[in-house]
Amino acid sequence: MIRQQHRLLKSVPRVAAPNLKTKSYSSTRASSASPPHNSLQTFLAHARSTNLPPTSTVYIGTCYEYLCLATLRRLSFTLTRSGGRSDRGIDLLGHWTIPSLPFPLRVLVQCKALKAKTSPETVRELEGIFAGAPIGWRGENVIGVLCAKREATKGVREAVRRSAVPVIWIMIEDLGQGRGNVRQILWNQRVKQLGAEGVGVGARYLPEAEGQKVKQEVVLTWNGEFWNPDDEPSKTDEPLPL
Repeated sequence: MIRQQHRLLKSVPRVAAPNLKTKSYSSTRASSASPPHNSLQTFLAHARSTNLPPTSTVYIGTCYEYLCLATLRRLSFTLTRSGGRSDRGIDLLGHWTIPSLPFPLRVLVQCKALKAKTSPETVRELEGIFAGAPIGWRGENVIGVLCAKREATKGVREAVRRSAVPVIWIMIEDLGQGRGNVRQILWNQRVKQLGAEGVGVGARYLPEAEGQKVKQEVVLTWNGEFWNPDDEPSKTDEPLPL
């Protein structure tokens, strides 16, 4: 069972609400032209029509970006895909809404579809995307989110902890057929300082599929209670031990 480093989350100072009168993040794409796809289903249709090989890095990376976008909705993230040639390393862009704050936190997301274990360098790469963030996602009160298919190594954990910017690490595995499973959530002291008071993690069992083994998923908690606003009730729930 995966533990989450949220024992730092005690009372925290409030931060000033950001100016949310900026353009909608859906209008911050580098190009005003309509993208050829806006979901996993439309991307797969686009890939078939353009004969994009399923083994290509573009195919694998884009599928994982849409998988992360859909899965993160269950953690109260509202995102849009910004991946492309001019994305400056930002795959997803949007907000994270948590009960402890009256306004959403702005987030920049990178999705790593690597089969191999990730290294601390991936955290440094995440830190680098802040400089190229669009207007409205610049400044101190912005969180960098790193999604990966593998569990964070000891080196990655330490890099997250030491980062000078707010960082959240989320392991999302691909269950197939567009289904993602959250296996690990970590964040650092900087996230705490933005007001993530009372937010923790717990474990629940995913609904059983015929012929498949029951899996556990990590979900968010609020003041010790399960908080999963956009998902169906779980079969069996239990908080993770601290």
